Amino acid sequence: MGEEVQAYYSRKKETLLKDFRKTMELMKKDREYRQLITDSWEKELIWEYQRIIPEIPYFKGYRQRMFNQMLLITAQVLAAYRVLKRKEKTPAEIWETCHDALDFRLQQIPERRKRLINRLWNNPFRMIMMRRAKKNVKETLGHFKLEYIPGKKEDFFDYGINYTQCGHHKFLAEQGAEELLPYICLADISLSDAFGWGLARTQTLGDGDEFCDFRFTRGGSTTIASKKPEIQEIIDQWKAKKMRL
Repeated sequence: MGEEVQAYYSRKKETLLKDFRKTMELMKKDREYRQLITDSWEKELIWEYQRIIPEIPYFKGYRQRMFNQMLLITAQVLAAYRVLKRKEKTPAEIWETCHDALDFRLQQIPERRKRLINRLWNNPFRMIMMRRAKKNVKETLGHFKLEYIPGKKEDFFDYGINYTQCGHHKFLAEQGAEELLPYICLADISLSDAFGWGLARTQTLGDGDEFCDFRFTRGGSTTIASKKPEIQEIIDQWKAKKMRL
């Protein structure tokens, strides 16, 4: 399961702040954000993130690494959410700015490294996941509860993972920012595209469903949908934008 370490990131505060400043620089590439941001806003963002750092969940164990990294992304978005919401920005507007920053960051990863991650995901990692799926393994990793689902030819996916409990959900609920969760879930689109996950998903805990239905197919395209009209509208806009590129 992994042992939770309280205030683990307090010792890494300066490193995390340096990374957050890099995110803010990427956020400035968003035209609307660039027009609105001021020095005082940036100070608020830093101050807010510093408040959050000691409360970011951290779990020991190599299998928790990916979840820990994802929770760090959520913590940065949470800081932006708190500040920009005070400036009367909607969750959708806040997430669009944060998503653009994530996209810019992923674009900066060298193609050679992306190909390496893609190979690791689609070879040893994929085989491990498929073995767990065949055994219908259920496990808890940190604040995440997973059920592995075997793929079938008629289902058109290699293996699946149902998340019946989400660490992002728990963290944001504790921080009074549950409304942000459906937007955080959209980060998987960029991550799947960047690293070749071949992810398909039709429901999430963030949308109010009983579980998130992650389905992975080697060489597959990213296909994500939402039952929330406002979230699906964002997905459709991204699809249209990608088609124009």
